[in-house]
Amino acid sequence: MPASPFVKATTPALAALLIGFLLILFIAPPPAHAAYATSGAIGTKHKSLGGNAGKLGPAVGPQRCTLIQKGCYQSFKHGSIHWTKATGAHATWGAIRTAWKKSGWERGALGYPTSSEYRSGSETRQKFQHGLIVWTAKSGAKVKLTKTAKAPATFAVTGSGFGHGVGMSQYGARGMAAAGKTSTQILQHYYTGSKVTTMTKNADASLKVQLLTGKKSVTVTPRSGRLRVKVGSKTIESGSKITIDRTSSGSVKATIGSKSYSGSKLIVEWQGTRYWKGSSATTVSVSGAQNGATGTYRHGRLEIGQLKSTLNVINVLGLNKEYLPGIAEMPASWQSEALRSQAIASRTYAYRNLGAAKPACGCNVYDEVASQRFLGWTHENASDSGPWRKAVAATQTMSGSTVKSARVVTYKDSLIDAVYSSSAGGKTYSAAEVWGSTVPYLVSVDDSPSKYASAKNPNASWSVTIKQADMARAFGLADVRSLSVTKTGSGLVKTVKATSVAGKSASRTGDQLRSKLRLKSASFSVK
Repeated sequence: MPASPFVKATTPALAALLIGFLLILFIAPPPAHAAYATSGAIGTKHKSLGGNAGKLGPAVGPQRCTLIQKGCYQSFKHGSIHWTKATGAHATWGAIRTAWKKSGWERGALGYPTSSEYRSGSETRQKFQHGLIVWTAKSGAKVKLTKTAKAPATFAVTGSGFGHGVGMSQYGARGMAAAGKTSTQILQHYYTGSKVTTMTKNADASLKVQLLTGKKSVTVTPRSGRLRVKVGSKTIESGSKITIDRTSSGSVKATIGSKSYSGSKLIVEWQGTRYWKGSSATTVSVSGAQNGATGTYRHGRLEIGQLKSTLNVINVLGLNKEYLPGIAEMPASWQSEALRSQAIASRTYAYRNLGAAKPACGCNVYDEVASQRFLGWTHENASDSGPWRKAVAATQTMSGSTVKSARVVTYKDSLIDAVYSSSAGGKTYSAAEVWGSTVPYLVSVDDSPSKYASAKNPNASWSVTIKQADMARAFGLADVRSLSVTKTGSGLVKTVKATSVAGKSASRTGDQLRSKLRLKSASFSVK
């Protein structure tokens, strides 16, 4: 249907009105409420420089007072204004501002600005607390420090938590148990979306635990019985100490009395085990195990071969009945539900590591904190270890002397990587924050129970003084004038930037600095 004469007559007029309205929308300045206000000394300085029409232009952010020495700043279109009570308010822009930024801003060697830009002959200058920046058309902006810029003798580091902070917090488990929570509630809190369930698979499986490597000689001593050594087709018994060496030809040699027996690998068994039945409850001591001390073992057998031109001593034992009772990761005096949480987490961790031995160790797990701390008979037979053994037994089902099922933690029907640490100090950290890979059940969760009075956590907060030489060595600098710390949302230190007196800088991740300075965790602040 054609348009009416009225519509035809009015269409050009309506189009003109519409175009004019659109031009107003696009050309008109933004409403006043979109601008950021300036106030106080920063506002006065901005006004003295011409306000929005001046050198700096309008503010592009609010005034913030979050800097060192209780300093404040505000960002503008073409620069910024910084203020402290001691230095007053001063603006920076252009090449001088860029040079100040590269020096570390107010935390760097220069400190805060103490003057505005000014001319001195052919140079443009600006003074700072510990020097000045000089600009020329030929040389650009150069930092010149004065003798007042000094490196502090020490740094005060305060932090919270102990360990990597991912997964279950052990002191958090203690705090939750004291508050009446069950082991299931504890575990499902720390492993997001997980489920505590009973599994029959692997209930009676064996585990290979590395006890020792890096040595070329080790002694094995029986107590309350005899041991026997299997080398190839030979089996030799002994009621006294034997010595095992790695030879220059690469074989493993056992010296028993006045005779020696060599092979690529040997096996040591002792009485009263599933490998050698008998009434004697024999234990063996292995020199150098347990971080250089002597380890004592009641269960399983030893398999001794070579690894990287040294001996490799492996304890093969039943995972549930023989390995878990020797785990020393939580004091046995803690609440039973906390202990059960640890038993289930430790079992889950071990289950997940079953299968082919790791090439790096010829084992499933290490006996130290690289996996979980295993002290063997030393811990299992301790006078105060009864509650721990009960917690392990309470989380598994027996049929006679055989374990038929046991409790584990799963996520979508698969075993989780049940990592844990002492505490995280308020919030646990995600696997992505610490190790760079996202794991759906290892995300940041509340760890305030680790700070409950009932948790009795000695590392709920901690402090340490770091010497200048140690801090400089950690960053590979001649000295450290100041430090700038950035953190993740959960409080984990992401990076630390150090600036020297000379203006040089270096950065470390929070975990790197934790390792170099031997800090308890990567949740810390530095002054």
